[in-house]
Amino acid sequence: MDDFETWALVPVKRFSQAKSRLGDILVATERAKLAQAMLCDVLGNLRDTRSLAGIAVVSADPEAFAIAKRFGAAMIFDEVETGVNAAVQRGLDAFQPCGRRVLVVPADIPFARPEDFEHVIRLLDHTPIVLVPALYDGGTNALAMRLPDMLEPRFGEESFRAHRDLARQRQLSCSVFKSHGIGKDIDCPIDFGPYLISSQNLGTTGSLLDELKIADRFGSDDHPVPVRLF
Repeated sequence: MDDFETWALVPVKRFSQAKSRLGDILVATERAKLAQAMLCDVLGNLRDTRSLAGIAVVSADPEAFAIAKRFGAAMIFDEVETGVNAAVQRGLDAFQPCGRRVLVVPADIPFARPEDFEHVIRLLDHTPIVLVPALYDGGTNALAMRLPDMLEPRFGEESFRAHRDLARQRQLSCSVFKSHGIGKDIDCPIDFGPYLISSQNLGTTGSLLDELKIADRFGSDDHPVPVRLF
């Protein structure tokens, strides 16, 4: 390994507890399947990102580790399970001794493609921090750092501003990449909008949504339309 290697870090919540905000559209077993499908797509696209040296999944869910193994990802056990930021910090701590570059991405961004991740990694050559904002809720859908201890994770709604402000406080220059691939996640009903409108090829996630006939659950005149905040 060299000092410029970049690893992806993917925090994964227990599938049985995933996507509660989709409860009006999907039952619990469907939400678990959706979370698994999105993780497969995210790990597949990260695996195909040639500039990445490796992938690590941090979770407490044995099923998440089984999926991670299929994609050749390293596994970090989240023994305390106190939330996404604690899980990300646990992963960052694991990388601290070797000081590698880290690209943190959530497990619910199936629209992201390898070229999107490649762009983030290239930007990391120019600034020590790279942020990719979520397109609709002010969150952060990718956080890349040259060293794993540059910023404490603040994932969640409005986390993009929190990460950017923290970088400023520490006088770390920061690139912002507004990506239609990485920026779109599926976390609440309105997030189905890009899938329903574009009908784009969405891998395992798209196949599952077709199987679930997700479009029929909204009605022809009631498709969710995303509102762009940037």
